[in-house]
Parts: sequence; structure tokens; C-alpha cells
Amino acid sequence: MDRFSLPFPDKELAYKELTYDPCYLKIPEQDRIPVVDAAWRKGEQAAIKTFKEFNGNYNFTDIAQKSGLAIEKKNIDYVVGNQRYFSDYISGKKLLILYLGSIALWAENNSLSLYNAINIIISHEYFHFLECTSLGLTSRDYTVPMLCIGKIKLGKTGIRALSEIGAHAFAHTYYNLVAKKEVI
Repeated sequence: MDRFSLPFPDKELAYKELTYDPCYLKIPEQDRIPVVDAAWRKGEQAAIKTFKEFNGNYNFTDIAQKSGLAIEKKNIDYVVGNQRYFSDYISGKKLLILYLGSIALWAENNSLSLYNAINIIISHEYFHFLECTSLGLTSRDYTVPMLCIGKIKLGKTGIRALSEIGAHAFAHTYYNLVAKKEVI
């Protein structure tokens, strides 16, 4: 495995990532750090369990397929508006679509081999697969009112950023477990 620093937000940047969520201002200030910590912990715990379940295997294409997740590869750089997409997870179909053109650019910009870039993207998406199949959606672990009119609160919505934070934690933790295993 190449030695590299993961180009995903680490735990310190996870707190900043929460600020990008459209519902951020609805989260009481005293809850912000604890909800990030909980989402990060959920990703860490899922990575440890997966690492043990697959005996430290770091080939996420193999792990995904053994778990019933189909992978489709498209040779395109998928950009919508100003946003580049590397993958899409279709939960109802247990399908992961990889956009290899986008991933190749990301790999080059982060000095990663294409193998490692694909592996990181799949590991991140594998957490979302786990959310849909066994863990429950991290974005729904903490909810805020959809609409507030004075003291009236209507509906509830989850915090999407928490799911991304959990997925980043999963990718970081799994990579670190593999790196430690290689040193031992």
C-alpha cells in the first residue's frame, strides 16, 4: 500500500464540515461538538468491525462485492454545475457507481495511485452502504425542526453532514488500522 495522507477531512476538519450543512444554524451551539463526535465515533466503530470481519483486507472492491454491493464503473469526469462527483451510491439497488475520470483527476491532484484513490472512494461509500443496510442513517441520529415560526416548530430533518463525517471517519480509521497492521 502506498504511504500517503488521506485527502479527506480528518476529525478536526469534521467540525468545520458541519458548518457547511444547510441546517447548521438550527443546531444549538452546545450540541455541535457532541454531534460531530458521535458521528465520527460511529464511523470509527464501523471501520473497526469491518476490519475484523474482513481480516484486515484493504481491497474495498472485494469487500464491497462480498457484502452484496455491486460496482459499476463509468469512464467519465462527472461534473454538475461547479461540483465534481466521484461516485454515487444507489441504496435501493445496492449499487455504487464510480466516475473514473473524476477519480483519476482527484488521484493526480492528491498524488495517489489510481488504485488507492478508487479504494478510498469505495471505502467512504461503503460506510453509506452500511448506514442503509445495518447501521442506520447517521444523518438521522440528530434532528432539528424543518421549520420554526416563532415558538412553533414543524417537522424534523436530519443533518446530512453527519453522514459524511461518519464516512470520513470510516475511511480514516480503516486506513490507519491497515497501516498499523503492516508495521506489526
